[in-house]
Amino acid sequence: MAKALDHRVRVAALRREEMQLHLLFSGLLLASSRPVHELEVEDVIKQAEVSRGSFYNYFTSLPALYDSLAKQLMLEFGEMADSSISQDLDTVTRLASTMRVLMRLAVDFPMLGRFLTQIQWPNQNPDSEIFKNIIRDIQMGIKEGVFADMPASIGSNIAIGSLIGGIHSMLLKRPAKGFEDQVTNQVLIGLGVETKLASKISKLPLPARPAFPETGIFGKLAEMGALAKK
Repeated sequence: MAKALDHRVRVAALRREEMQLHLLFSGLLLASSRPVHELEVEDVIKQAEVSRGSFYNYFTSLPALYDSLAKQLMLEFGEMADSSISQDLDTVTRLASTMRVLMRLAVDFPMLGRFLTQIQWPNQNPDSEIFKNIIRDIQMGIKEGVFADMPASIGSNIAIGSLIGGIHSMLLKRPAKGFEDQVTNQVLIGLGVETKLASKISKLPLPARPAFPETGIFGKLAEMGALAKK
């Protein structure tokens, strides 16, 4: 009896997780073709083909859904970055690598890029901040003295504002190879890195992108990409 109960609990938890992911991905699909501020709960319900009650079982509002989507993407991107970008790198190189990888992913998967360009910055809720790895490295770089002495908020605005603008420009001219290096180079200079060093770091070879997971938002993006190739 206990084993049967445990099995039912696990199945119910799995179904809930799958439905939540389905709603999040439906929201991402919508955000790739329309501005988020123009969307309504009814649009997500129609896209996901679920009832209004099902939506509200998981999210209290549309902003809550997109806040959760930002958190989920940050979690998944963080896991991918941790597996591909060595944490033994110095702060400047790690920041540059993170920015370049994020810009390239956003262009290779334009649905992701179009969503990122719509996220409000600065965000009032640090727990939902999709750029927290970048902010962390900027804070660390200022403390270490490798970046100019400035408020971390200014450094973050230099990096994240340039990143969002870079993604927007790259999406207009895909695949825009090498533009992420140019953006990163200018960000490093803006943060106080010497010009020659900034140029060198922004052109360093990046590690091969790890295989996408079979689950989560990136798993669904990869699945759609694979289907598109068939």
